[in-house]
This record gives sequence, structure tokens and C-alpha cells, in this order.
Amino acid sequence: MRILFLAHRVPYPPDKGEKIRAYHELRFLSSHHEVDLFAFADPGEQAIAKPVLSKFCARVHLQDLPKGAAMIRAIASLFTSEPFTNAYFYSPELSTIVRAAIKECQYDVVFVYCSAMAPYVAGLSSVPVIVDFVDSDASKWAQYARHSIFPLSWLYRREASLLGRHERKVAENAQLCLASTPLEIEAIDPENRLPVRLLENGVSMPATDSNAVASEIAALAPYVVFVGQMDYRPNIDAVCYFTDEILPQVHKSHPDLKFLVVGRNPSRRVRRLARLPGVVVTGSVPEVYPYLQGAIAAVAPFRICQGVQNKILEALAMGLPVVSTPRPALAVGGAECDSLFVAESPGDFSRMLIKIIEDPMRGRDVGSNAVEFVRRRFSWERNLAPLEHWLQEAVIHRKLSASKGKHAASE
Repeated sequence: MRILFLAHRVPYPPDKGEKIRAYHELRFLSSHHEVDLFAFADPGEQAIAKPVLSKFCARVHLQDLPKGAAMIRAIASLFTSEPFTNAYFYSPELSTIVRAAIKECQYDVVFVYCSAMAPYVAGLSSVPVIVDFVDSDASKWAQYARHSIFPLSWLYRREASLLGRHERKVAENAQLCLASTPLEIEAIDPENRLPVRLLENGVSMPATDSNAVASEIAALAPYVVFVGQMDYRPNIDAVCYFTDEILPQVHKSHPDLKFLVVGRNPSRRVRRLARLPGVVVTGSVPEVYPYLQGAIAAVAPFRICQGVQNKILEALAMGLPVVSTPRPALAVGGAECDSLFVAESPGDFSRMLIKIIEDPMRGRDVGSNAVEFVRRRFSWERNLAPLEHWLQEAVIHRKLSASKGKHAASE
């Protein structure tokens, strides 16, 4: 089959959640079919990504998305009934290119990654459209609203409402929709009437030497770690919540414990955390695995989160105990993994961490079970396998529908 893959972010390098999933889907599809990729990328990303993606994609078109123009479109959308997310990711030039490619190439399937890209194929009836929502963006903005004050709370509620309607409309018109967790499916299709199926994430198992912790990292021990893109609001909120309400409780009995915030582009608010006792903000690092290797535990103290937090899976894949708030733990099937400790409150969180600190061997013993859990439950090969059948099913269904339509028209 020939497939058109549309993505709102170029899926390379696969160094953050949305890019990781798109990258593995793209690799999987291209191993079975001829795939053309159309995605947004700034000029710097294009130079890095295009040579790599061209090795397994038949065609790669990377479209620049100037932030100034995108922000103007988003602001202008406030005077319409359009979500500003869609306005931000709309490019008249890309729309023209996509329509021309569909007409020229006669694709068998269009694979849309993220609902913001669905408007590019709105009204398309000649080709089956599969949409991977990944997460419910509407639910994310609703969470933002609950943790914001006016006027941002109003703005975010508006976006949540408009995106919710958009997501339902996209799901109604698509041949098939995918989501990363049962929670996302429930958010997109609460009445269970739309063609939304579960396609779980995976995680690449690290091939690292457990003894190869650099001396400068080992010197920071003992520490717990948070890994993530540090200009992303849910991550910012998580580390601030940890430093404000959890770490001080742990420091009462373990004042030498450090909290490492590992990830690129730390916001000003995150950089200020480095002034607090025991907090280390690294910024961008070549590899996050050495920081996980040297940690006592990883923490996932999310109050705002949607979908699967890959940072949890990556830590578990290293055999590292993880302490998490309930929602992200539920998204990865936390009840099945005895290395994932779920904390309802700051007090619960600190007590669980203290237990792991005071009995590190227990934490590591429990952590060793996490590796098997991740191998069993979050293999990319295993979790992407149903996608091939669903593609074939969508194509057959579309052909049957077209045949019935022609037959009815001839009568």
C-alpha cells in the first residue's frame, strides 16, 4: 500500500513523547508499505531529520511553521469558533501541497497523527483516513484550566470545549481512530459509539552498562530524578509541586537527598529551583540513562498529565523504582507493576520515597521486576502489530462502501 503520513511535529529525533510514538509508527508502516511523510519542522530540525527519515520514507516533505505567523493565526481564531490549536498548525501552503499529493499519488490510506492535522484532509472521501489522537488534547486543556486563574482559565476552558467538539467530529468522519490509553478513549468517545481503538505505546529497552555511571553524576548521590522537556507546562508544574510540597518532607529525615531535574530548555521558573537546598537543574544532557542509573528512584509527581508518560516507562525499563501520582500510573497499568508506587498525596509521596531511600536493596529488587513488566507489556513490536490488520481492514471497508455506492447510483 501507499500511505500518506501527516504529523504536526517531525518525528525525529525521537526524544520526546509525541515524537517517539510517531517515529515508531512511521518505522513500522514503512517496513511494510511505501510511506510519504509530510510534517512541520523548523529549518534546524529539517537539516537533522530529513536525511534520516528519507532512508525509510519514499518522500519526506518538511514544512516550516514560523512561530510569529502561527501565533497570529491562533490569536485571530479567538474571534471565531475554531480551536486555536488548529489555527496554530494550519498552513495554507501545506494544505495546497497535501491536496496535490493526494490527487497525484492515489494513496491507499491517509494516516493522520494528532487531531490538529485532521483539517488537512477534511471532506476527503476517496481514501480511508486513520487518525491517531495519541491523547485527548481537549482533556489536557481542561486540566490547564483547573490549574489556572482568570483570564487563562477562561481561555483554556474555551479551548477544551472547542477541541472536544473537534475531536468528536474527527472521530465520526474517520475510518478508524487510535488512542494511547483507555483513559484517552473514554475522553474522546465517552458514549462508546465511535471507531476508537487502543494502540498502546512502547519503550526501547536501553542497552547500557549498569556500572557505567560517570563520576560527576555519581558524586551527586544520593538523589531522585525527574526527566523531561523542561519548558512543557505539565513537567514544570510537576517539579515545582515536588520541590514545594514533597521534598521538604523528605529532607526532614534525609537532608542529604538531592532532586535532579534532567531535561532541556528549563524555563525560568525551573531554573530558579536550583537555588533551593538539594535541587540540581541540569538542562540538556547527552544521555538521560546515566542519570537514571545512578538514582535511588524516579519521580512522576504530575498534577497535570495526559496519555502515557514515557519517562515512567524509561525508568522502569532501567529497573528503577518509580513513585507517581495516580493518573500517570493508571495510564501505564500501574496496578500490574510492583515497582510503580502510587501516591495520592504529598504525605504519601514522601513516605514512599523515604521507604525506598532507607531500604535501597528492596527498591532495586522490586525494580528488577519492572524490566520484565516493560518487556512484556510495552514492546513496540508487540503493541504496533495490530496496526497492519487495522490498515487492511480500513482499505477493504472503504472499497466495499465505494462499491455499494456505485451500485446504488446505477440502480
